[in-house]
Amino acid sequence: MRTSTLSIMPCYPPRVRSVLILWLMLLSGFGPWRSRAAAQADYATSGSGWNTVSELIQAAHTRQLTLEIPNRLDVGTLQPNDSLLILSPRESLPGPALTAFLRSGGRVCLADDFGRGDELLDLFSIHRSEPDPEISRQLRGNPNLLVASPNGTHQLAQGVSALVSNHPSVVTHRELSPIFELGAGQAIVLSGAVGEGRLVVLSDPSVLINNMMTLRGNRRFSENLLEYLSADRSGRLIIVGPDTVVAGRYGEPGADRPLHDLRASLERIAELEVPPTALRIASLALAAIGVLLAFGALPRRSPYKSNRMFAREAAQGGFVGRVGFFAKSKTNLLQPLMVYKFEFEAEILEHFSLGGRTLLRDVLSAMRRRGMKDDDVDDMRSFLLTLDQLHADQDRPPGPPTIAARRFGELVARGDRLLEIIAR
Repeated sequence: MRTSTLSIMPCYPPRVRSVLILWLMLLSGFGPWRSRAAAQADYATSGSGWNTVSELIQAAHTRQLTLEIPNRLDVGTLQPNDSLLILSPRESLPGPALTAFLRSGGRVCLADDFGRGDELLDLFSIHRSEPDPEISRQLRGNPNLLVASPNGTHQLAQGVSALVSNHPSVVTHRELSPIFELGAGQAIVLSGAVGEGRLVVLSDPSVLINNMMTLRGNRRFSENLLEYLSADRSGRLIIVGPDTVVAGRYGEPGADRPLHDLRASLERIAELEVPPTALRIASLALAAIGVLLAFGALPRRSPYKSNRMFAREAAQGGFVGRVGFFAKSKTNLLQPLMVYKFEFEAEILEHFSLGGRTLLRDVLSAMRRRGMKDDDVDDMRSFLLTLDQLHADQDRPPGPPTIAARRFGELVARGDRLLEIIAR
């Protein structure tokens, strides 16, 4: 077996993300609910556990809504007539991407009390805080089970005389009036327009779990919410659970995939007729960026992951635009492929948390430990050896191998497929 060394500096693993695990406990007045079903993950979309939302899902199916429950959501695939119901996110949400979706006509309900939804709320100047149980009605005298009253005639409040919350937070906005409030100025439901779209904020997602939906007001509110998100719209209702990864950029399908911006920039280069000297200089400059950042004081991670790197406008008006101006003949795309090789290997090291002098066998062993298929492991080995061979041959007689646009596209597509496999 041939042994190959990945020819890049090791990257640090991804930054540690905060994970907040929410356990909602029903107290004395709701004792019988605890034994209804074995414990399941909070807000699970299936199963009969008291803390799941399976009854909400069933209500959506009963209304024959086009329902999707993905493990990973690419915001770039959303259409203006789609709607999102986001339940207690444990990971950061792409605020600018979701804002663009809303402005185009999308609808979003963020149901979150103490999760990572605050980062999205901050964009709209909505603030979360702890409720004051002293000025709120309490169910059976329990200070954790606070009762919200409707305020006005909003569609979400139709037919709901009381909404029972469980360990809620409260939300405030200087211009939005509460739809439901625990007491004066203590809203648990807000709604407002964002461009052509609508944003609903529910500061207690447990309102929607199975046990809370046994209360008539909570069930009616849940039905109103489904109707509000889907009425007169032919799109999808997408349920985003706590562990669903939400990524990408609105209007750009695939932007959540590894190396999307780099690949898109290189593909635009491949479509141009670029003088070989200009292409080689530019490709070396791209690689130099990576080397500078690898040895600099910045975090050692792929420099091409920044939203600012290879932004579409900068690429068209910068390097690609200048090269295109001088384009006169077809060229060899070996150097752009070597830039892709650099970043492809960096993604692998980062994903498997490998460092030091990493050998090919280390990567293959890491894939096998993750339970990946033998065919995929073999394809990874073959692909890395192919890139290594091209890298070695570029300085050997009779000269660098020629990479035409078609082969360039095939190799990049093959690499993207492997990256998607290891990211699952």
